[in-house]
Amino acid sequence: MKIPVIILGGFLGSGKTTLLLSLLKESKARGLTPGIVMNELGKKDVDGYILEEHAGANVEKLLDGCVCCSRKDELPRTLELLLARRPDVIYIELTGVADPEEIAKSLLEPALSGRLVLHYSITVLDAENALEYGSRFSADKQLVRTLRRQLSSADLIIVNKSDLVELETLWRIEKMASRHNTDAEIVFTHYSKINLDPLLAGISPQEQRTPAAQRGSRELNGMALKRINSAAGGHGATAVQEPESAQQTSYSQVAAVTLTFPPGAADGIRQELLEGFFREWGDSLVRAKGHVRLAGRDGVQLVQYAGNRCNWEFSRYPGQPYVVFIGLNLDEKQLTDRWSALFYQP
Repeated sequence: MKIPVIILGGFLGSGKTTLLLSLLKESKARGLTPGIVMNELGKKDVDGYILEEHAGANVEKLLDGCVCCSRKDELPRTLELLLARRPDVIYIELTGVADPEEIAKSLLEPALSGRLVLHYSITVLDAENALEYGSRFSADKQLVRTLRRQLSSADLIIVNKSDLVELETLWRIEKMASRHNTDAEIVFTHYSKINLDPLLAGISPQEQRTPAAQRGSRELNGMALKRINSAAGGHGATAVQEPESAQQTSYSQVAAVTLTFPPGAADGIRQELLEGFFREWGDSLVRAKGHVRLAGRDGVQLVQYAGNRCNWEFSRYPGQPYVVFIGLNLDEKQLTDRWSALFYQP
């Protein structure tokens, strides 16, 4: 019996982990045992810890690189580990610069094709920033190609954070997405909230499993807007074909730098100082996330920075505070020097 696989793709900070948390909660309610692969571009496991803290999930982690290129050889071994635990469904959350099409191809390898089947490929878009990616990242041709493939390979495109933009922007996003994929359903939502029934339809605990998991036909219930309906079964059809490239990397100018709090920073850092530090780097800083200690507050805070917005929430992270910075052509030495200076200001 083949285990269904759901791939979660989409650019950095779009809301993939929030969606995965909802899927894990619903899986638990249905009595399903999930297997999870979490891919992080940085060396620290921010999102995997979120899943463990909030959902009690057992996560296989692929850190410090992209699973569709530099960490591609590790994916089969990771999936083998999950298969040994007899999961009912496997979720693969990709880093924001990964090409989901490459992961789908990996599932067709002889060692895996007899035991795994792609059930859904989902791409999450950030409504506030999706229209700017083409121009903002134009210098990184591989990344622009990857962002297009995130759209063209999807069965479902979720336009998240739709409450933060005007309706006209949503129409433009829909037009852009449908230009790259004519068959994927497009839903509009915020906090990655959608009806999960169609995604999990036909997936049952192994002892109750029917011959094959079938996709549901019910609406995914995102925000009301014109729908682009997909036929039951099949995968998103590509409207704009991308030329094949001998280059196997999904990006060329994106890098992740992980910086920890210095030993003498037991009192933490002021929130406004850290948020100002994020904005100091302008468009070169695409994403920042980590577990930090704030001055004047007890415990540790999870910070998430994307699209010039900062979100904070309490965390039980027990280790040394840190932040992962992800951006274009980041100068690691300059970033490190400025980071150190933050903690020694008068």
